[in-house]
Amino acid sequence: MTAQEVSASLEQLSQTQYLYIAAAVLLLAGVLVFLLRRQPRNVVAYCTENGQVMVSRHAIVELVQTSCEQLKDVSKPQVKIRVRGNTAHFEVRIKLQSGGRLREIEQTLQNHLRRALSENLGIESLGRINIVATGFKSGRIDSTIQGKESYPPAVEESESYDASEFEDGDVTQDDEKK
Repeated sequence: MTAQEVSASLEQLSQTQYLYIAAAVLLLAGVLVFLLRRQPRNVVAYCTENGQVMVSRHAIVELVQTSCEQLKDVSKPQVKIRVRGNTAHFEVRIKLQSGGRLREIEQTLQNHLRRALSENLGIESLGRINIVATGFKSGRIDSTIQGKESYPPAVEESESYDASEFEDGDVTQDDEKK
């Protein structure tokens, strides 16, 4: 194709009917992405001869929150659920309190959640339970002020100088760095 043919093709695309088609395609793609990325309302716990038994997303979130409340070093849990095939995968985002050890909390929380989700809610096809630490909540800082003796001197004695050594406006390069 020559440059003139390409230019003519691009001019045709600027017609309103082609712009409407492009906008519709983009809108449809946006709706599809939204539908595919949304959290499921219900998760299939198990299947029987008579049908499926499902657990609501709210019940799973409530179970995770009550499990996290039992651990003193965890706060503000958030749950993301992904269902791939028949397997439910979970991502639990937590904020650690001061003094919390992530390895111990992760093992305890994963074991407890795996047991609770399978025993209490009957979810048979459990996939991964990923724990994500999203922040660290520091403990209280002791605000008692210590005496001046405990603070280091502002200027070390070896660096002290006599102000009479320098005249007004006469500053060396070393002093500018301080």
